[in-house]
Formats: sequence, C-alpha cells, structure tokens
Amino acid sequence: MFLFPHSSFSYLSPFLLIIPLPFSLSFYLTDSNPLLSFDNQVREVHLYTENHRRGMYLQMNLDGRVSGSDAQTPYSVLELKSVKPGHIAIKGQSSSLFLCMDSEGRLRGQGQYSDADCAFRELLLADGYTRFLSSYHRFPVSLASRHSPDRHSVPFTRFLPLRNTLTVESVSEQPPNDQRYFNMDSDDLLGMGLNMVSPQLSVDK
Repeated sequence: MFLFPHSSFSYLSPFLLIIPLPFSLSFYLTDSNPLLSFDNQVREVHLYTENHRRGMYLQMNLDGRVSGSDAQTPYSVLELKSVKPGHIAIKGQSSSLFLCMDSEGRLRGQGQYSDADCAFRELLLADGYTRFLSSYHRFPVSLASRHSPDRHSVPFTRFLPLRNTLTVESVSEQPPNDQRYFNMDSDDLLGMGLNMVSPQLSVDK
C-alpha cells in the first residue's frame, strides 16, 4: 500500500478540510419536515381524529358544512396539496370545496381558494398525528363543538391522515341509513361513544 510521506500529507491536509465544505453546504435543508417531499403531489387521505371515547373523520358536505362521520365516506376523501413550503390547501374530492377558516376559527367549505382563509400550516407531531394551523388566523383545525371550552386544544385538533380505501362512488349517492354524523355545535357531542381507539391510546392503556 502506498503511503504519503509525512511532509506531503501535511501539505495536502488543509485541502482535505476545505474542499468538502461547499458540498456540505449545498445539501443544507431550510426545513427538515419530511412532508415537503410531497410538494408537487396531491395526497388523497381521510383525516381521522378522536379522544379516548370516540373517533370520527372530517368531511365536507356539498353545502359547505364541515362535520364529522364515524366511518369513511365519499365526503371525507380529502386532497392535500402544498401551496408553499410547510403550508397546504385541503380540498374535498366529492364536494370540490376548499376547507377554510374564518377569524373566529369556524370551518367551512368554499369553492374559491383564499390564501388568508384556506391555507394551513402542517405540523407533524411526535406521536404520528398531525395538526393543521390556519396560516393567517393561527387557530387549529378542530372538530370540537363551538361550545367546548377546549375547542382549540386537544382532543379533536390532531389528525391521522389515513390512506383512502374507498372505491369510486357517485357524489350523489346517499350514505347508508345507519351512517352516523356528528353535529359539531351539539351540546351532546361529548356524550356519543364509538368503538374506535387509536394505536397510541391502546399503548397508554
């Protein structure tokens, strides 16, 4: 094996330290969020949220109402698309409406996209859930009742994006008769129970 003389190695060593530096800088990422790798893609998901007693899927109806359903429906199929690094737009596939938020944190679906009302910052949490904060109004997306004192905190403000497994269905098709929906403004919302429990909560038990 050929060895450099000590004097030659001393002469070359400064270059060995300096040359890699520009290359390392070229790989620097301004945002380490792995979701940014999907910037040019549309992600088709269902957003599932829960507390320790029940779970539901966020859905947008044709009339613009945002509600929760205890099962995946055509109206809970959502398309997530990046609008700028770390910020996304959420669109209902069947309703063709954008998820938007007003200055009081109320959710609605609307046909026209607005940067102020319809862009959300996507925050990946350590437990695998995601929070969506209004880029302009700073409130989190929440399916808690407007009367709930913890409307802007957990539960129902963190979501699991789940892969869509529904087959293609007609938008006009009515949901099954046994399909249950949640009225976000009902005082009885917290009295409803479902048999859906998250992996995280199962581990905690």
